[in-house]
Amino acid sequence: MSLKSSLLAAASQTAPRLSSRVLASSGYSLDTSRFGPPEVFGVWTLATALRQDKAWQPIVEEAREGRPRHDVKALYTALEPLVGEGDASLLEAGCGGGYYSEIIAARFPEVSYQGIDLSPAMIGVAQEHYPDRTFLVGSAYDLPFADASIDIVFDGVALIHMPGWSKALAEYARVARHHVILHGVTITDTSPTTEFAKYAYGQPSLEFVFNRSELLAECSRNGLNHTDVIPGLEYDLQKFIGIRSTEETWVLEVG
Repeated sequence: MSLKSSLLAAASQTAPRLSSRVLASSGYSLDTSRFGPPEVFGVWTLATALRQDKAWQPIVEEAREGRPRHDVKALYTALEPLVGEGDASLLEAGCGGGYYSEIIAARFPEVSYQGIDLSPAMIGVAQEHYPDRTFLVGSAYDLPFADASIDIVFDGVALIHMPGWSKALAEYARVARHHVILHGVTITDTSPTTEFAKYAYGQPSLEFVFNRSELLAECSRNGLNHTDVIPGLEYDLQKFIGIRSTEETWVLEVG
């Protein structure tokens, strides 16, 4: 690891207040081997979960106060026509520390929420913050739910971190009764789907920028029809890895 990479990692871990886009997302590289063997991109630790949670709590509070951040507004726009005034069931795959459960409840309290994440540490943080909600440890590649059993399967900025993202997408399509929401996906129209690595809250993190046509084709193969796209935060990877990109929220209809 280079001195620069070491300093970025240390700063990410010791200065979580700076982690919204600067230090939480640092050290971008197309050479994933620079960060170590593949196992370094494994399940996130408790320390990482706590750093992420600390960074997200102000965003949760803004949503509670009716001042949602731009990307949260995008999620609300996606959910509005899908949940109406009913008690739609929603599963969040890759729920992390559960902060989206509170963000969703701030606008749509009738939604019946469940969250699942591969990291026991993340689920522990979620259960501590939101003990009245259901959180499970499990893989997005093998969701423990029956076919067409959940109204909405919601991916909150998780698919971009999954090496088996196509497998996860197939699972979303299997479990969803009506819709799948891919929230905060990084999209490019100028390059193929590309893997890269960075530090996220001080931990090596694998990430993907999806070619729009390739992701659309994979959705179509799984019977998911693209019905809406909502712009998210500005997230252009051009200055980091030379790929022009944007962040979007996709609404997909089953069948």
